[in-house]
Amino acid sequence: MPSKASVLCIALAAAALAFFANAASAQTVTLKFATIDPAQGQNVTQVIVPLAKELAQASGGALKLDVFPGGTLGRNPLQQLKLVQDGVADIAWVIPGYTPGRFDDTEVVELPFLINNAREGAIGLSRLHAKKLIRGLDGLKVLAWSTTAVANFHGKSPIKALADLRGKKTRASSSQAAKVLEALGAVPVQMGAPQVAESLARGVLDLSLNDWSFVATFRLDEVAQHHLAIPLGALAFMVVMQQSKYDALLPAAKAALDRYSGEQLGLRFANAIDIAAGQYMEKSTKSGKGSMVLVSAAEQAAWRKLTDPVVAAWRKAKPGNEQVYKVFTEEVQKVRAGK
Repeated sequence: MPSKASVLCIALAAAALAFFANAASAQTVTLKFATIDPAQGQNVTQVIVPLAKELAQASGGALKLDVFPGGTLGRNPLQQLKLVQDGVADIAWVIPGYTPGRFDDTEVVELPFLINNAREGAIGLSRLHAKKLIRGLDGLKVLAWSTTAVANFHGKSPIKALADLRGKKTRASSSQAAKVLEALGAVPVQMGAPQVAESLARGVLDLSLNDWSFVATFRLDEVAQHHLAIPLGALAFMVVMQQSKYDALLPAAKAALDRYSGEQLGLRFANAIDIAAGQYMEKSTKSGKGSMVLVSAAEQAAWRKLTDPVVAAWRKAKPGNEQVYKVFTEEVQKVRAGK
């Protein structure tokens, strides 16, 4: 039978272990990362999950990232920012265009012929932010900026030329996309993403103007097997948290987040998005079931002539738009020049 002294020693040892375990736990903060992207999508598997591991290692265990993909914390794409504001999530993948009137400077990436890929969009937005030219961010800490791949046309019937758009009911993913479609002679229709494939199948829609990840995620390729590629704009997205939440982080956690966020994180998203878009496009082209038309630079002149007024109107619409446009296009040109 153990002596009273040995029992006391065991009790003290157990108490000490519990104390140090609790102390270690107190030094670890867990942040919930919400995204509507599917668990197997490139943003989650190639960027967010690796990021969680890097943050844990860089912070020495002070920062843990719990990833909630597929809308686990909230499925409505329009409510992702609210998840952060309400404390349901600590970090979220947010489409700023879904909060009309607040982040309108990000609409610049929705304009036609400004970017050719997500990489250009990510760097352009990151540098706009660095120059404090993106308004509406009060109370928010932006960890990354990026865009979708540029939108292409997808439909059940062949789309070979500009004339094929006239009168076609076409799903638009943003207000600027709707204006572009009107300028091109199409009839813009705005509807939720989950309804697009069925609407194409039933003839409610003739076409959809969306990026390739959208096509794969919402299975448009099962219905729409004819495609036309031309850079008519993209959608911006940002990874954000509350500034107050960031400010309250322990130094080790904050340092790790600083190390892995910013333009470099935006580029990681962009590279994954662009690679996936290329793969989806190649798969569709090789399927032999439909058609793929690439509009050449020379052929784009007619499209530009029709959409230039949309760009001009946006530049004049609000104070500050012209500066945003000029700086953004300058930064994109720097990217193309390798700067």
